[in-house]
Amino acid sequence: MDGQGWQRYLADYHGANAGITEAALEHARHDRHGTAYDWLAAAVPRPAGDVVDLACGSCPTQPRLDYRSYLGIDSSPAEVAAAGAAGRGPVRVGDVTDLQLPDATADTVIISMALMLLPLQETLAEVARVLRPGGTLAAIVPATWPLRPPDLVPLGVLVVCLGGPGSMPHQLGSRRLGRATAAAGLSVRSLARERFPFPLATPADADLAVRALYTPGRSDRQRRRAAAALVRLPSSMQLPVPLLRLVAVRPVG
Repeated sequence: MDGQGWQRYLADYHGANAGITEAALEHARHDRHGTAYDWLAAAVPRPAGDVVDLACGSCPTQPRLDYRSYLGIDSSPAEVAAAGAAGRGPVRVGDVTDLQLPDATADTVIISMALMLLPLQETLAEVARVLRPGGTLAAIVPATWPLRPPDLVPLGVLVVCLGGPGSMPHQLGSRRLGRATAAAGLSVRSLARERFPFPLATPADADLAVRALYTPGRSDRQRRRAAAALVRLPSSMQLPVPLLRLVAVRPVG
């Protein structure tokens, strides 16, 4: 699928499924870190100062931050509406590669589960522009590891039923993400990985797991088959959600 095809798919998907990324990541919990949003917020300075949350979706990270001001920006009107319905914001519809914000306007920029969907270098350049010297970027993206041997079972189910465990425009490993961040003029402070287990104890769990995946080109029949196959697994089985967290700083001077 080309870039325009992905943009149409993502617009339609989030228009019909606003808030689903938050629902899925709230369901996947790490024993020590909590949710992925807790893990992301833990990398943000306290206080976070003036925060800009790019591709913010329903703004699930906002309540976890200690900030002076907050602005969420997302391309999906449905996600922006979901954030407003949850009492979060302010949030507005906008283009994350052209934020219409002054230079050096933010102390902290966060990007949750979105860099793999966006023009990477253009987005990071815009982040560098709006960050103040010494300001922090914290972002999380899907990763391919860490995994545990039992994880191969539910992942195999998705491969058989869907032709793969979901899709995305870009796969961002630590090397590519680190190089792109440095090229934008930001200094990488850390790149860390964690596995967040997604329980598959009930049919509702399995349905959410499949619906939360980007599955362009797959049919509703394939998705129903995948959810039904996950339900048949032992109730103790977990779907892994491996994530990569980037923390970077705009240099001073």
